[in-house]
Amino acid sequence: MQFHPGLASKDEVQGPAEIDYRLQRRRLLRDIEHGNVDREEACEIHPELLRVARNAAPSINELCPLCHDEELRIVAYVFGPRLGPGGKCVISDEELQKIAQRKGRFTSYEVEVCSACGWNHLRRRYPLD
Repeated sequence: MQFHPGLASKDEVQGPAEIDYRLQRRRLLRDIEHGNVDREEACEIHPELLRVARNAAPSINELCPLCHDEELRIVAYVFGPRLGPGGKCVISDEELQKIAQRKGRFTSYEVEVCSACGWNHLRRRYPLD
């Protein structure tokens, strides 16, 4: 499942819950390995997501599961009141904490990105409290 920021508003969390997408990730990687999903399809990436991964996102000391050439980076987006339809890209825990202190319901989406091959997958989403 690729990350599409415009879909976040349609996929709002009801109540406090964290959703982890590791099982979905494993299934996708297995489907790529078996030839059921084209690798190019899994590596389609929005240019802005790639730009943030290359220039600002922290690495997570984990190699890309497809190309094994580059460390994955985490790109986080927060959606909520007064953040606009595309949300806000957040690159530090301090920024997340500032948003969490605002009034309103905010949801953070963490996407793992390989800046070498374009692999990107939603890792988890969680409400900011």
